[in-house]
Amino acid sequence: MNRKAIPLKQLSLLTLILLVAACQNSETQEVDNVNDTENKPQAVSDREKYVRPALVSADEQIKGALSDLASRTGITENDIKVRDARSVQWRSGAIGCPKPGMNYTQAIVPGMLLLLEANGTVYHYHGKAGQSLFYCPAERAQAPAYGQGQEMM
Repeated sequence: MNRKAIPLKQLSLLTLILLVAACQNSETQEVDNVNDTENKPQAVSDREKYVRPALVSADEQIKGALSDLASRTGITENDIKVRDARSVQWRSGAIGCPKPGMNYTQAIVPGMLLLLEANGTVYHYHGKAGQSLFYCPAERAQAPAYGQGQEMM
């Protein structure tokens, strides 16, 4: 066995032990800090500033889109028909409505496709799962990923 290899192994083992010890100390210290400040008022931390928005139900998504289309067209919500509402998988971060010149994340995104009809014209509303839908002009509207979609109504 090579004598020079032994000190290198020992040095590696010592480094590993020191790293594990340092991690254990920082975790203990963090827990101790939480316990010390538990009963004291605290300022909002940076992590707490970025809270996820509340999820929007499918019914709320449809109601929001109906309201938006009514305001866009001047047609009452009662005169707008829901042609299709389905849970889909979008092909990218464009959510089936890419803007020219923009780049989007190339990953499957769970979402919703809603088709509304008013005065013989079909309007597309797209969105991510649990988020409000947005109007997508027909010339930009793309179909969801092949073979995906479950009817919501």
